This record gives sequence, structure tokens and C-alpha cells, in this order.
Amino acid sequence: MHPPVPLLVPRENSEGCEINGYEIPAKTKIIINAWAIGRDPKYWNEPEKFVPERFLDTKVDYNLKDSNFKFIPFGAGRRICPGITFATPVLELLISNLLYHFDWKLSNGMKPKELDVEESFGATMRRKNDLYVVPFKYSP
Repeated sequence: MHPPVPLLVPRENSEGCEINGYEIPAKTKIIINAWAIGRDPKYWNEPEKFVPERFLDTKVDYNLKDSNFKFIPFGAGRRICPGITFATPVLELLISNLLYHFDWKLSNGMKPKELDVEESFGATMRRKNDLYVVPFKYSP
């Protein structure tokens, strides 16, 4: 929903091509708007809503070197981190421990509907206002 860089690094095509009836000459500089693709209803149901569950039960293998718009938030599946086999289990363990041992609440009694997800625009994109959550030790 909130890519750190809304416009990807400019690319240059090596050969001419035709896209949707438009002739693109060789050596054309192309800037891809990842922010807009991430909000395209052609690829996403309810693109303006934060629904992390949409990635559950996906049948696409993110380790393949294949372009897939479902993975635009993760580099479109084109670049693979060399440390992914190490990082994935470590992150899963870290997050599961944080979720298991703590209950999380918004600070200052804020309600989830009051959460501000506005972005500040610039060379990179980030939340306009920081998110503060307070951990409480979980006790069953």
C-alpha cells in the first residue's frame, strides 16, 4: 500500500516495441509508477483497502524470476534477495515471538478507525505521521 519509492528507477529499453498500439522506440527512458500499479483494480480487489490477508493462499511462487503484479510490493518478483532462505525463518520466528508474548495497542487510547495512514510525498514515500504502538505483556 505504501511503497518507499513510488516511482521506480528509470529504465531504458534496448529494442523498439509496441505496447497497446503505441510504438516505443529503442533507447526510450521509462519510469514505472509502482504506486499506481499497486492501486490498479485490474490486479487488486479493493486496492485502496489494507487487506494483508489477500496474500494468503496465493499460488504464485515468489522465488521464481517472473514478473507478477501481485508482488509489486515486493519488487514484482523480479529481484530475489540472496539471503531469503535465511531471512524468512528468522523474521517468522521474530514476529511470531513478538505476537505470542505481547498484546499490542495503539498509543494514547487511539481507536483503529482514528489511525492516520496519510503519506508524505517526496523522493521516497513514508507515513506522514509515525505509528506508535504499545506492547503489553500477554497473560492468558
